[in-house]
Amino acid sequence: MYTILNQKGEAVAYIQNMMIMDLSQEHVHGILIGDCFFGKKDHLIGKIFNKTAYLANGEIVGKVVQNLEYKNVPLKKANMQTAWDILSNIKNHTSPWIEETTNWSDKPILFHLL
Repeated sequence: MYTILNQKGEAVAYIQNMMIMDLSQEHVHGILIGDCFFGKKDHLIGKIFNKTAYLANGEIVGKVVQNLEYKNVPLKKANMQTAWDILSNIKNHTSPWIEETTNWSDKPILFHLL
């Protein structure tokens, strides 16, 4: 499992079963398809590469670290439904080239997934 950290190194989300979940592990806010992540909008939000989550504009929204202490929680039907709704809503899944920057987004990753 993986944890997404903010600029201060604080955990802000988890990645479980290709779903981006909040810290309570109760809500799915986004999904991963390959290295691309999507949220409630119908298009690509960003990509994860070099252990970093980048928005499509190149801003950083998180560092992705492996979490060996993370405990998987059983997925609820509602989690699977939310993930399916996100996947079904994607209309533009093209994967543009993202120019890496060292600039952090002013808003956290979960904000961009809304």
